[in-house]
Amino acid sequence: MTFEDAYFKKKVLKPDSLEPFGFTATEQGYEFRKTLIAEELEARLFIDLEGKLTGQVVDSDLDEPYDIFRSPQATGTYVGQVREAYGELLSQVADSCYEDQLFSSPQANRLAKFLAQEFSDQADHPFEKEPSYLSFRVDGKWYALFFPLKGEKLGLDGEKAELTYDVVNLKVNPTQMDKLLKMDGVFPSYHMSKKTWVSLVLDETLPDQTVFELLSESRSLVAPKHLRKASEPHYWIIPVNLKYYDIGDEFSANEEILWTQKASMQKGDFVAIYITAPTKAIRYVCQVLEANIPNQGYREEESIKELMRIKPLYTFNDTDFDSDRLKSLGIKTVRGPRHMTEELVQALSPYLKEK
Repeated sequence: MTFEDAYFKKKVLKPDSLEPFGFTATEQGYEFRKTLIAEELEARLFIDLEGKLTGQVVDSDLDEPYDIFRSPQATGTYVGQVREAYGELLSQVADSCYEDQLFSSPQANRLAKFLAQEFSDQADHPFEKEPSYLSFRVDGKWYALFFPLKGEKLGLDGEKAELTYDVVNLKVNPTQMDKLLKMDGVFPSYHMSKKTWVSLVLDETLPDQTVFELLSESRSLVAPKHLRKASEPHYWIIPVNLKYYDIGDEFSANEEILWTQKASMQKGDFVAIYITAPTKAIRYVCQVLEANIPNQGYREEESIKELMRIKPLYTFNDTDFDSDRLKSLGIKTVRGPRHMTEELVQALSPYLKEK
């Protein structure tokens, strides 16, 4: 970590604030200069096109970098003055041009935003002595615990062992444990039951959609209203974008279809197919006839490992369960596979006829 990095942890750039603060736009991004300590030194800050900030302190007479202050071993009155003056400038930039975020990694912050938008869940600090630990709860119970962790604690080696990652612990179905632990970025749970929890490293190794599904599943496993006996079905909603996949064409041509395995859906579960914008409505309700079918060339994309067989039970008009009605039934957004609310299950119950 550089001297500058320490001032911008858990912060995101506000580009519109740069020029009002005094930054100058360049072909490479933005630049800012300010003299320090009676004009003996000049601070030069650079923000590239990706938003990464770097900086230099330059000797004004020699036009050469003055880097002594960066060494923790360097002492003395002058070095201390440089650290203080440069640090004060960096603090001003951080306060004026950046916004605070919950986490250091972009992926962890995207996930927190997803949980807030999807379920209206907000993070809390479960441990007074560990302010960097944040939990998300349903009915007072954790379903996601975020915390920073060095790679060595997860068994990583080499350079990765010394890096600190944002990690999230999630609850999973024990029957899915072996499959999940074979995925890059998934590890046996750190400091929680390894029989029912896993740790995910949030460094972009796992796609957001995969983590969204696991978060939703963890929430449903923890929430009492979703606990069920093995013989009872789950009730799901899945978004479909017709620009990329016209599920209606497949239903027209086949009584049953093979579809990408979603979350931990199992035989007997019911699935409502939500058509995304501009439609924003449930169009089909289906039942899972078979799950966890190996994808042996049926879907060309290599990331699709398993399929499930589903059968449509009913087709709705797009006005029957549009976004307004879904909101009244407790469904504000559908960004990934998620469980239905009890209100929606009741509204759909006349159409949920097991085959």
